[in-house]
Amino acid sequence: SISSAQAQLKTIAHQLEQAYPDVNKERSLVLVSAEKAKSQGFGGPGNENTTQNISLLLLVAAGSILLIACANVANLLLARATTRQREMAIRVALGAGRGRVIRQLLTESVLLAAIGGIGGILLAYILGDVLLSLLPATPVPLSLDPKPDGRVLISALLLTLFSGIIFGLAPALQTTRGDLTQGLRERAVAEGGFHRWTLRNLLVIAQIAVSLLLLIGSALFLKSFHRAQQIDPGFRTQNLAIVSIDPALAGYDQKRGGQIARDIVEQVRRDPQVRSADLGQFVPLGFGGEGRTIVAEGRDENAPSNRKIANISAVTPGYFETMGIPILRGRNLTEHNAGENAAKVAVISETMAKTFWPGENAVGRRFHYYNREGSFEVIGVARDVKAATLGETPTPMLYTPFHELPDGGITIFVHTAGAPGPMVPEVHRVVRNVDNHISVTYEKTVTQHLAFALWPSWMGAILLGSLGLLALVLASVGVYGVMAYSVSQRTRELGIRMALGAQGSEVLRLVLRQGMLLAAIGLIIGLIAAFSSTRLASTLLYGVNPSDPLIFSGVTVLLAAAAFAACYFPARRALKIDPVIALRFE
Repeated sequence: SISSAQAQLKTIAHQLEQAYPDVNKERSLVLVSAEKAKSQGFGGPGNENTTQNISLLLLVAAGSILLIACANVANLLLARATTRQREMAIRVALGAGRGRVIRQLLTESVLLAAIGGIGGILLAYILGDVLLSLLPATPVPLSLDPKPDGRVLISALLLTLFSGIIFGLAPALQTTRGDLTQGLRERAVAEGGFHRWTLRNLLVIAQIAVSLLLLIGSALFLKSFHRAQQIDPGFRTQNLAIVSIDPALAGYDQKRGGQIARDIVEQVRRDPQVRSADLGQFVPLGFGGEGRTIVAEGRDENAPSNRKIANISAVTPGYFETMGIPILRGRNLTEHNAGENAAKVAVISETMAKTFWPGENAVGRRFHYYNREGSFEVIGVARDVKAATLGETPTPMLYTPFHELPDGGITIFVHTAGAPGPMVPEVHRVVRNVDNHISVTYEKTVTQHLAFALWPSWMGAILLGSLGLLALVLASVGVYGVMAYSVSQRTRELGIRMALGAQGSEVLRLVLRQGMLLAAIGLIIGLIAAFSSTRLASTLLYGVNPSDPLIFSGVTVLLAAAAFAACYFPARRALKIDPVIALRFE
């Protein structure tokens, strides 16, 4: 059973922690279904929950848009409630109870929400394939289907019903409050003045606060994507084709698989468009390689502090030139190091050199695998590369001659003279010619490969940017609608002020002050919420402070300007009020 298997994994994890505390401390093993594993995305270091994190982030963003839209609709219904009080009074006079009137208004609200919900579901089906086409190729298959299934449809319908009831209830209660028959005896005159804490104003404040939060998140991801594009991964980013094979899937052992890979590379090198081609086990910013516990020669391997883990990749001598990874100190691997009887040598990364021999020259030093015989001599130090994610801190990396290759996949790296795109199918063809039993597990250009490393930031930037723009538009429309309604309701009051000698500029400031006060309160609440919540998305940001003061201030100014514009035009309408007509206004 799953529970017993999980219990066994827990025991194994504890045993590993006891045996290798330096690399297994506080680590656990978790059993998940194959379906869940596929939906989690590529589980490289620091990137285990990328898909879930982005999905959760987009869910919050979409929920924010829903709140803003519902607040707009609620304000519209509140405005209609004032104009329908006489209609409701007539219904009550004809025998309708207050509960029946509320049910009618809620029915109208739910019907409006249902129309929007059905439209949203249809749009989701249309955009599903579009969103899926935006996903770049991944090193491992991801089970992603953005089209709504039965659970999503039921959830959407329930959410639609809930939204229609909740955001239609307040207008319904306001319409039916007090003595409705009063509306039959006289037409109500709108109240003057500015009532700060009315439901309508509170909804505007909430709209602005949520919009600011969403806009700040959008700006952070846009900046993160820009920064991610500028990060140097440590290897060649142009004119490079990557094709991975796994001879073990065809039943070949490590020795036979390695020989087949060499034969493939020899044929690929004959192509006039190929500058160089080499083999490696580890694919930077992707997959492959394995971790080993390393101990520097001359140190007590029983002391946990002397044991460090490093990723290992077996490579052919020209690997570093093909990948564009410079050797900073010492020398490269050569054909003399490639034989099985050759001395054990290795090239290590900068981080590994600093980890094992801080402040010293690592070239000429020796190390061995924990609990293994035989040591390696360090002959060179190569520049660090990004192993799994662009935002990661460099980890120790060890490159051994290709004959040290353990069981597992092998990758062919091809540096081309021109565009690498045509070379990918050509390498695939060569693989088939050499041995048609060999499976090609991954084949991309380096540009396509880098797209996967960038896709969390890119997807967040595109989708959150779009939602942020939509939030800005909805919030502006909401503020404009409330201010326009407020001006229409205060026509008599404003007319009296102008009749008593108030200047147009004074009336303009009065109306603007009302709207901008609401905006200021919303901005303050939004800033507090943003400071508290943006840190939750920090693992998805590259080189960006989740509390970036430039973004916070810039977005605040942008939303304040939009709110000012939304208040200004209704305020200008107030200047056109004729005091004589306003005094007769009912």
